[in-house]
Amino acid sequence: MLLFALFVSVGFGLVFAPPLAPFFEYFTRLVANASEVIIRIGGGHVQVSAFTLTAPDGFSIVVANGCNGINVVVLLWSALLAWPAGRWTDKVKGMGFGMLAIQAANSLRIITLFYLGQWNQQWFEIMHLYVWEILIMVLGLAVFAIWVRRTPASAIPDGAK
Repeated sequence: MLLFALFVSVGFGLVFAPPLAPFFEYFTRLVANASEVIIRIGGGHVQVSAFTLTAPDGFSIVVANGCNGINVVVLLWSALLAWPAGRWTDKVKGMGFGMLAIQAANSLRIITLFYLGQWNQQWFEIMHLYVWEILIMVLGLAVFAIWVRRTPASAIPDGAK
């Protein structure tokens, strides 16, 4: 638990460190642009300016730093690194797969919220603040649980079983 707390502290310290702000702004812009591409491929209409996706009717959503999936990635990576078993190569694979899964789900989240906000503002707020937040966190937990289940029992120290 102490290792997890340490890794979470370092991870969020890096996310909010002023020298790294341009990297996370760039990443967030990539997330917004990827959502735009997917919406357009699906036949939708959207304009993107920096972090803001705007529909033809004027509805817009801003993909902020907390909306880019990085928070859940930090928690997942911290858990994977702190887990007392598994090879480092397996941990790195889990981190990569987990980040891809979280970012894919987060793109789905942004796109559904983009359309939902144009349809019903009340449902948008519920889905944005509660449902999608929980689903993305549960996904991170599920990726960790799957990774732990794949850890051979012989590799887990007696105190962690």
